[in-house]
Amino acid sequence: MNKVLILGTSSFGGAATADFLLSKKFFVLGTYRRKKNPLYQPQTQNLKKKNFKDFKIDFDQDKDISKIIKIIDKYKPKYIIDFASICMVSESWDYPENYIKSNLEKKSILVRKLCSKRFLKKYIYISTPEIFGSNKYSIKEDSNIFNPSTPYAISKLAFEMMLKSYGAHYNFPYIICRFSNFFGKGQPNYRLIPKVFLNIFSKKKFYLEGRGQSQRNFIESYDFANGIYLTIKKGVVKNKYHFSSNKFYSIKKIVQIIYSLKSENFNKFVKYTKERKGKDQAYKLDCKKTIKSLGWKPKVSLINSLKKIKIFYEQNFIKLKKLDSIYKDKNFLNK
Repeated sequence: MNKVLILGTSSFGGAATADFLLSKKFFVLGTYRRKKNPLYQPQTQNLKKKNFKDFKIDFDQDKDISKIIKIIDKYKPKYIIDFASICMVSESWDYPENYIKSNLEKKSILVRKLCSKRFLKKYIYISTPEIFGSNKYSIKEDSNIFNPSTPYAISKLAFEMMLKSYGAHYNFPYIICRFSNFFGKGQPNYRLIPKVFLNIFSKKKFYLEGRGQSQRNFIESYDFANGIYLTIKKGVVKNKYHFSSNKFYSIKKIVQIIYSLKSENFNKFVKYTKERKGKDQAYKLDCKKTIKSLGWKPKVSLINSLKKIKIFYEQNFIKLKKLDSIYKDKNFLNK
């Protein structure tokens, strides 16, 4: 049985990937930083199986880095998938030093220690298109035209550069995956789609930054996790892969679609506010190399997924509303 270590199983993406790989008969090891809650588990059935082990690890603590190395030495996973980043974009202006410490400094220590682990076949880093900044034309996987506009994006790009250097000088088997916005049932309430649903069910006004003119591309959690699975199976080390659909929606349009699913009046409940600092207008990823080499393409439609999320909120609204206060605490988001 193939063993994989997922750094950051308390994240939405990490939990979705763990669940997907368990369904593919992987033995999954996981690390989480903070106390988990039900929103982080899109499907809990697989995560309770005997071939899943979870460990509490804080990468900001030197003792925990030593702890994770001991776990790696014990289980010898062939693959490591790295979600372990602070990912709140706008808050990175308030805590830039935390982002550099967590997303670059401490994980660089981990990678240095991993260079001697010959059983490690692939270290898959989950990066972001935000390293390119806003762009009008699709950017290819191997493009070096970087223009990060937030401390968060800077920290992610810096770690990409660190991996590239370790790959060149120590033959470290890294792979970089960049995904467009991904979503699905169980995504935390501070993300766009669940936040809109929560506000609708709570009968609260939704504040739309910059009149919602920026564009985004969305892929569902199944397509996201399948992309990582195919990277494990077919990805070539020291390569970069892009995962995106060819359909773009303005943020305003996404919000309008969600309000229409609930037959609610968009103009009555949505108010416009100023744009946040460093907000990029669009991320456009060229995926031709990824499609050709991995055979990946998105299969789940946005509209069908939004309908399923609507049902999810109808069934779990009270529980989700109680958990919402967790995400309003910046100490929770930036520790």
